[in-house]
Amino acid sequence: MKRIQNPDRLSAYIKNHDLQSYMDTDLFSMASLYSFEKEDHLIHAETASDFLYFLVDGMVMVYSYSSGTQNICIDYTKPGTPLGEASSLWGLLPQSSVKAITPCVCVAIPLNQYRKTLQRDVRFLQNICQILSYRLNSGINLANSLTEPVETRLAKFILTHHKNGVFSFQLTTCAAILNVSYRHLLRTITSFRDADILEKKKNSYLIHDMEALEKLANSLNQLKK
Repeated sequence: MKRIQNPDRLSAYIKNHDLQSYMDTDLFSMASLYSFEKEDHLIHAETASDFLYFLVDGMVMVYSYSSGTQNICIDYTKPGTPLGEASSLWGLLPQSSVKAITPCVCVAIPLNQYRKTLQRDVRFLQNICQILSYRLNSGINLANSLTEPVETRLAKFILTHHKNGVFSFQLTTCAAILNVSYRHLLRTITSFRDADILEKKKNSYLIHDMEALEKLANSLNQLKK
């Protein structure tokens, strides 16, 4: 975690991600800019964070430990997302950890100085309530997704993250997000290649059969009907 002393860059991040819309209180006057290396933790489970973060560059993973001490990905977030609003904002101990899965930059508000200010900001609290409702539903979706075959989960993930028919997401990160072993993920991708759904390129996969991928992604829904 390293502080970035660059007011112009801080202002640009706030503007580009429309972060001021989260609150009535002036965000720029409260916030600082911090960078994180890949695998750095922003928040540790059972330790209240000193900051409320807004992720503005990179990607982070929210995870917990299973009984076997294996990481279980609860969610992964992209720029524009607040972090720490469910527990640290209220001085509670978080039950999950948050770590960078790519180099990241965050706009950070020190809670020891501005916790009460944020708790009195009605607009901010309304937005936080909406975010928490979304994440509650995401938790239900996570429980349901863990019962899905890896083929279904991977098909959904590829459909979400491809760009113009090319999937170039880092596979180790993909495996962590899908809660499968890297070896199992490679076997599944190989089966997609054997079925001519994907074609391996140098650092990516070209989608050959979008329709087959969509059928795999929706296979459980079709069975339930």
